[in-house]
Amino acid sequence: MANQLIIENEPVFIIHQRPYSETSQILNLFTKNYGRVDVIAKGSKRPKSKFRSFMQPFMPLNASWSGRSQLKTLRNIEAFQQHQSLIEADHFLSALYMNELILNFLSNADPYPNLFDIYHEALKQFNFSDEHEPLLRIFEIRLLEEIGYAINFQTEALNPKEIESHQYYRYEPEQGFHLLSKDSQIKKYSGKQIKSIEKMDFSERDTLLAAKKLTRETIQFHLDGKELMTKKMYRSIKRDI
Repeated sequence: MANQLIIENEPVFIIHQRPYSETSQILNLFTKNYGRVDVIAKGSKRPKSKFRSFMQPFMPLNASWSGRSQLKTLRNIEAFQQHQSLIEADHFLSALYMNELILNFLSNADPYPNLFDIYHEALKQFNFSDEHEPLLRIFEIRLLEEIGYAINFQTEALNPKEIESHQYYRYEPEQGFHLLSKDSQIKKYSGKQIKSIEKMDFSERDTLLAAKKLTRETIQFHLDGKELMTKKMYRSIKRDI
């Protein structure tokens, strides 16, 4: 798949872009059938470039490219439906966070069609709710599954004993959930919360908070100490409020 010379009209989102020369840019694309693809958009910074009006994130696009090396050449790009971003300014940081996860975790040219659809749906839903947390938790959990870091919500770490709703557990990213005594002072997750998170049932506030703590622990572990730019931006915004 990665060696195909020409790809035509592939559904994509622009995840990131950076200058390549005085007139061109490199675009990191998230595509439905080819995963992450890096392309050079030649002449895209020129005022009359056919690419120029599409150089923005969160807009559903169709793109065509060619090339056998990892860096492809963009041949064409156009709006999939409406020529506008799916999200409003108030939701930019949440959407940018998903883009950072894609850039940091997805391998080039590995397809993630299910995750692409989840990403697309989350962008559409951001404008209909002020509560972004459930959408972000679903995306994080599914991304971890896709890249081989799935959280085991069904059994205890290092043994096949099932998670029980009335028990309490501590979590280690490399291993999973370890059974605790109820009077343990270690930060813990209830079996009920774990089962609800597995079902993506975030109707209870404590479950949503537990899911955020769980995915944060897992993502930070696999980032190996690297801090995401969106986290820094969020802290800066909170300080300014």
